[in-house]
Amino acid sequence: MTRIAGGGRSVAKHNSDGRSRNFVSRPLIAVALTLILIAGLVTAWRQLGDRIDEEPVAANPCLEGPATVSVLADPAIAPGLQQIAENYNKTKPAVRDHCITVEVRPADARATLEGLSAKTWDQKTYGAFPAAWVPQSSVWAASLQVAKSDALQGNPESLVSSPVRLAMEPELAKAIDGRLAWADLPAQTRAASLGDFGLRSWGSMRIAMPDGPQSDATALMTQAVAAATVSAKAPLTDKQVRSGGVQGAIDELLSAPPRVGDGSIDAAVRSIAETTDPSDAPVRAVAVTEQQLYAITKNDKKARVAAVTPKGPTPVADYPVVRLAGQAVPPHVSDAVAEFFTFARKPVQMEILTKSGFHGSGPLPESTATVTFGEVSDQLPLPEPAASVAISRRVYPAAAL
Repeated sequence: MTRIAGGGRSVAKHNSDGRSRNFVSRPLIAVALTLILIAGLVTAWRQLGDRIDEEPVAANPCLEGPATVSVLADPAIAPGLQQIAENYNKTKPAVRDHCITVEVRPADARATLEGLSAKTWDQKTYGAFPAAWVPQSSVWAASLQVAKSDALQGNPESLVSSPVRLAMEPELAKAIDGRLAWADLPAQTRAASLGDFGLRSWGSMRIAMPDGPQSDATALMTQAVAAATVSAKAPLTDKQVRSGGVQGAIDELLSAPPRVGDGSIDAAVRSIAETTDPSDAPVRAVAVTEQQLYAITKNDKKARVAAVTPKGPTPVADYPVVRLAGQAVPPHVSDAVAEFFTFARKPVQMEILTKSGFHGSGPLPESTATVTFGEVSDQLPLPEPAASVAISRRVYPAAAL
């Protein structure tokens, strides 16, 4: 080794140590890089596995298959709900891994109540078990609650509404001139009762009391008469309905009411419209929902029937959404029907219903010669369920409830 004056050895030693440190550090760096590479590969492999696991779910949100959700509805509102269901189905809804299709069927309220109140639902007679039911009014929701309370899931909520009016012969309506109250109706069944309005020779008001399909207005009018009879401001109670005063008023309303055609509200309204001699008309008044009256008369260029609103709280057909419970409504169906009615309440969907004359969060049709779509400022509270059923049992045939 060449000696260098003044510390050559120390330089040689220094170089020797450097080579030693380089010899040790290079393997360590290689090991560290290898470990980092392995960790990266493991992480990438796991992420790839997660993506592979997730890809079938993203590609197929209906792992549990398709499911049809059945909804039964009053025939007046069923066409609009069917259109809303078509719009909903186009969104390709998936609930709890099921592809959902909502199917709306028109159904008679009495038949539906009979099926739901039975020990078991007869699918051959009534079709698929419904996840929800939208009858014309809470008359039917109350009947189901009293007959079989465990069939309901939660409290029914109104979807749309329509106030009850009296469809009346125009000349008679003109003579009454706003002086008629719900409480007056029982007395107007008496002979020569129209003398109160200067038409004594005409006899009585001849109020029809239809009790067939879609005749909720008859029961709702009777509720208004009962409430007015006892001056009820709060919901009518079963005790009040069973009182002598209310039972006497109902007896008078039901004392040989006139019947025309098939006995329906539609037939009574058309009879009034076609009357040529009001002094000898077979029917002069009948309770009808505003929406029904609009549907019957919307094409009339001239009013042939008058829509009269008696004084006092106005009864309303509230079209409740009755969600149903039980083994026939599994969780995915229950969730899906709730999602459907949330969709139905969106303004753009509600317009489908309100354009047919229902009150809701959408524009009503233009006024016609007969119907002006007035607001309801004083709505009759819903009676207690037992009170509603007590009245319905008087109004409708015994086999109906």
